[in-house]
Amino acid sequence: MNTSKKRENSDFSEMDESNNFFKNIAYRYVPYWPVFLLTFVISIGGAWIYLRYQTPIYEASASILLKDDKNDNEGSNILESLNISGTKKNVENELVVLKSHSLMRQVVTELGLYAQIYQKGQLRDVLSFPSSPVKFVALYPDSIANAPHPIIFEYLPAKNAVKIDNKNYPLNTAVKTPYGTFQIFKSADSTSSFIANSKHPFTLQLNSIKTVAKQLLGPFSVSANSKQSSVITLKFTDQNPQRAEAILNTLINDYSKNEIEDKNTIASHTLQFLEDRLRIVNGELSKVEGDIQQYKSKENIVDVSEEGKMFLTSVQESDLKINEINIQLSVLDQVEKYVVKKGDAPGVVPGTAIITDQLLSQLLLKLYEDDLQLNRLRKVSGDNSPSIIDLKTQIEQLKPSILENIHTIRQNLLASRLQLQTDNNKLNASLKQVPQKERALVEISRDQLIKSGIYSFLLQKREETQLSLAASVSDSRIIDAAETNPLPIKPVKSNIYFICFAMGMLVSIAFVLVREVYNKLVLFRTEIFNGTYAPIIAEILFDPGDEPIKIKDGNNTVIAEQFRALRTALSYEGIRDDKNVILTTSSISGEGKSFLAINLAIAMTLANKKVALLELDLRKPKFAKMLKLSRENGIAEYLVGLATIDEIKKPLPEIPNLFVFTAGAPAPNPTELLLDKKLDSLIKELKNDFDYVIIDSPPVSLITDAKLLNTYADICLFVIRHNYTPKLYLKMIDEIYNSNQLNNINIIFNGIKPRGIFNQGFGQGYGQGYGYGYGYGYGYNYAEDVKKNKSNNIFKNIGRLFGKK
Repeated sequence: MNTSKKRENSDFSEMDESNNFFKNIAYRYVPYWPVFLLTFVISIGGAWIYLRYQTPIYEASASILLKDDKNDNEGSNILESLNISGTKKNVENELVVLKSHSLMRQVVTELGLYAQIYQKGQLRDVLSFPSSPVKFVALYPDSIANAPHPIIFEYLPAKNAVKIDNKNYPLNTAVKTPYGTFQIFKSADSTSSFIANSKHPFTLQLNSIKTVAKQLLGPFSVSANSKQSSVITLKFTDQNPQRAEAILNTLINDYSKNEIEDKNTIASHTLQFLEDRLRIVNGELSKVEGDIQQYKSKENIVDVSEEGKMFLTSVQESDLKINEINIQLSVLDQVEKYVVKKGDAPGVVPGTAIITDQLLSQLLLKLYEDDLQLNRLRKVSGDNSPSIIDLKTQIEQLKPSILENIHTIRQNLLASRLQLQTDNNKLNASLKQVPQKERALVEISRDQLIKSGIYSFLLQKREETQLSLAASVSDSRIIDAAETNPLPIKPVKSNIYFICFAMGMLVSIAFVLVREVYNKLVLFRTEIFNGTYAPIIAEILFDPGDEPIKIKDGNNTVIAEQFRALRTALSYEGIRDDKNVILTTSSISGEGKSFLAINLAIAMTLANKKVALLELDLRKPKFAKMLKLSRENGIAEYLVGLATIDEIKKPLPEIPNLFVFTAGAPAPNPTELLLDKKLDSLIKELKNDFDYVIIDSPPVSLITDAKLLNTYADICLFVIRHNYTPKLYLKMIDEIYNSNQLNNINIIFNGIKPRGIFNQGFGQGYGQGYGYGYGYGYGYNYAEDVKKNKSNNIFKNIGRLFGKK
């Protein structure tokens, strides 16, 4: 048969299969379905166990709305028109405030999270919040330190006490323990189940407020919904959904409360400043009014002239403006003094209600808020902590901006006062034209009007400040209170099952790839096809039995049919008549060339052919043992002249027409014996007397005997054994084929096993069914093999799972 044509046909078949993706996948992995099933069960079981004992994490979320600093409709709110509502909030700044350590420490202190109670469980302790039987409240929370280990205690409801370290501590009373001074209260949220199990031990986990706040800030996040929105979303993740909601709600309440307290503090300081100024102006006004009354009585003046009234009206407006400027300058001086001489502790901010510059008011408010924040942090942190250092830096950066703003405002006020004083000088020149008595009265009345105007101005500001103090509201409102998603955010069951399933599949695929694709031994017919141009003439299935003869008259097993197919294929290769010498060889020992030679010889005899089977592997003879023949008088004896052809010819009684020529006694120089001319005589005589001469030769990779015997062969059957022959020998076979070192090489793929696990006798084999063999495993009497395979021990199949033979 034309080799190139066979290659072309095989190539077409290979291409046809490679184009069918799903067929290739099914071919490669379906035979290993038990592995996939096993890993599926293990992975899903592992996922279930992981989910069963993993602590679920829930997420609570809330949202608040800040006053929009872009929505500044004049007069839309009466409080805004009175400058009572305070400055609008900047979203970015409020995100930092909400995420601050000081605010979270307030939450920890208020909820008592520094003393968490857990109930002992079989695998893990369960957080008892808020339904713990008792609650530990520290009298000095800031003194609580991190406990080195959980504190085991027992709740004794009958004694109304708690037992710690074999000592009873009564409830509702301040008690001093080795871990701090506490008041232990019976929790109002405790359930009957806790009381019923009160004899079971509980554990108390004590941590400092600073430590707990830092831990809680990790799962806490705040974010603005968008750049254009003033809505802030707060999220907190925790193993206990009730605690997550409580933390968020308490944090929002403390945030609003701190904001109102800051507003009230500023309003109180402003009110105190106004009260002090009112007392001073009230005294000055009373004195001026007394002077007017005394002057009128002394000079008998009842009223001033119309000219004097006009002067008083003009000068009243001018002097009132000058005094307002003087008051503002006075406030600026106090503010400047406060900023320049301000120490580390927060001081009293001068009243800012009188300051008309909005920017300065905002800067002072920011400075005051930073002062308060610094004071809070100092209660729980050292001066060298990063947060305190950052606040100090921020305060120092604010001071130059405030002082520069004060300087600008002062210059503007001084310029305005100078202009007003110029106008007053003109009025004073006009006053000289008024009669002397009236002029003196006008001057005194002028002071009265000035003081009266200042007094009215201060009264107005005081009322505004009192209204601000009484009606302080937060600049934020709750849109959605904290609410927990009923489903945990982790672990997500679907994700865990999917990941474990995927890992199981990857392990199974890796198992198949390592077992087959990355195996260093020849497993697939395609590997032979890709490794050498030598044609594959037959495929022989693996048979686990010890009997070397697999084909007999009337035997229709799969292997018997494959040897019959091989016999037919040889006729297509021109083995007939005078071309009747067949040489069998292999790369290494153990690939089944002797097994092949014996059964091929028997297959020839079943076609009524007379066959001579020569064992010319003189170094490692096997025929005598395999066929239970005598080793005496073999080919070695013939070659050295100790025996004749008739003496070394050994028939098999159960197989007519088959004569075996065993190797004989071990020879010290087998290669030299094969070079003897007597071998030529032997082969010539056998070719004439027999229809076929089959020569079993040594492996070609070890010695040169096979190449010496090649001179007699009409065809060379090169045996490659499945899962035994190393792939690296395929290159050697191809070189032998291309260099014609052996005549008419044809490959026999021997010992093919069914693919997969627990799949003997079914499914596709490694040969894939191309060529003349039966790679798919179908035979005339296949049930016979199936029955035999079913009788195999289950442990042998398990051994195959791990690649054992």
